[in-house]
Amino acid sequence: MTHSLHREGTLDSLDKDYAVFIYPARGFNYKGSVPKVRRLVEIVYQVGPANMIATTLRRNLYSGVRPEEVLDSIKEGCRVFTVFDSREKIKRLLEKFKAEDLGISIVVSGLIDRVREIAEEVGLDPHTINLSLGIHGNTGLLPPPDIRQFTTMCGHGMVSPHLVRDMLLKIKKHRTDTWQASLTLARPCTCGIYNPYRSRQLLDDTKPLYTVNRW
Repeated sequence: MTHSLHREGTLDSLDKDYAVFIYPARGFNYKGSVPKVRRLVEIVYQVGPANMIATTLRRNLYSGVRPEEVLDSIKEGCRVFTVFDSREKIKRLLEKFKAEDLGISIVVSGLIDRVREIAEEVGLDPHTINLSLGIHGNTGLLPPPDIRQFTTMCGHGMVSPHLVRDMLLKIKKHRTDTWQASLTLARPCTCGIYNPYRSRQLLDDTKPLYTVNRW
């Protein structure tokens, strides 16, 4: 999976941003995966995700969906995408996943050095590593890097740079706060990996520097 690999930002900011995919594989463990995926999702809730979505429901945590709705929606082959806002949480999650040993593929996206450190501490040996090679082409058409810190948190590009700009303007005019703005930015994310906790920190850091004519 590659749609979680293109998140941008400082090392300090990205150290609070880890995406996790629960991924049954067709032809291997697709059949009979329902109780296993359900158990893994229960563990996700126990640890405390920053966001999450199940492919059988397609509603992230900020759409008003309740945990029991997510669990009840899980059907054979359901995939789950989630994100956590700290190194400590991702380590605790992987420890619990390892203890359960359910045989379902788990993909972790984050700073490669941090993910390797955590895997070693937990006693896991990743068998595949994908790396982002950056953005190529006419990069002048892209929004500026400070806006891309927000938009790249949604792997499907559903968080518009114009929405980010609008939230920054509303914060500047005291028409909303950074948490409510982050929830607004999280709601369109159809892959469930927009991290509103990281987003709030970015908005807190960005708002004193933002000007109406910046972009």
